[in-house]
Amino acid sequence: MSRKFSFIPEIPDYKWIRTQMQEDLKYRLHDRQRRTSLGRPLYERINVQVILTQECPHRCPFCLERQNPMLGDNNFAQQQKALCNVLAEHPNARLTITGGEPGLYPEQVKVLSELYHKHSNQVFMSINTSGYNPVLQNYGHINLSVNDYVQPNLEQFEKFTYQTVLEDDQMILCTLKNIMEKKQTSEFSFRFLSSLEKHDYPVRIFQELKNDPEIQIHTFRVGDFFVYVTFDYNGNHARITLGDMYQQSSNDYQDGYSNIIIHPDGRIGVNWH
Repeated sequence: MSRKFSFIPEIPDYKWIRTQMQEDLKYRLHDRQRRTSLGRPLYERINVQVILTQECPHRCPFCLERQNPMLGDNNFAQQQKALCNVLAEHPNARLTITGGEPGLYPEQVKVLSELYHKHSNQVFMSINTSGYNPVLQNYGHINLSVNDYVQPNLEQFEKFTYQTVLEDDQMILCTLKNIMEKKQTSEFSFRFLSSLEKHDYPVRIFQELKNDPEIQIHTFRVGDFFVYVTFDYNGNHARITLGDMYQQSSNDYQDGYSNIIIHPDGRIGVNWH
């Protein structure tokens, strides 16, 4: 499966999704021939993540960055140089500045934002934050993390995506509707709680979305290690994302890569390495 759909197909179980991930990778390794200094990018609008820092004032137990820490101490000059080098070869990249907590270093976020706008085609840039420093909203679209351990003041942000992580038993439509009906924004991002271990994620939510007349599906997509669906409900827009980190770590990418990581010390990695 290597296309986006405006509907959700029949999904019998997670094994079916895992098979589609493998087929997508096979297709891209065959089809994508452009080469860069990093290998062969498998997506034209590839995702670039700058892990600005590993420092964070919160201790969320499910944090993948703590389970799988990135490399080195903060080296902001090297981060800036690395971003310019990456954008020179990937002008259509999407950029996410994340951490740790980027709000601890707002000046670096500002510089990275300026570099992205100067050296790319400005496809999309976002900042993952716990709401630590509202000034970040001046530099890019805000993905505001909200969970049992992080409760930001939503009123400090004019426009943002409400982003939360849900465990398997919480990823059901009634939970999502309840959140979307009560929160002070019109953009939502719901992410499966991902694991570095092999795990068969529940697929019930996709069937619920498909069968609910109040839901308008926009996009359904399976990629090399992810599946997502976007939809509207009650005048609000939402995205559900499942990133299977075990699947990505198990994939044989050969000389291909589906994402780019800039580590805190400025080193460049691919495929979450």
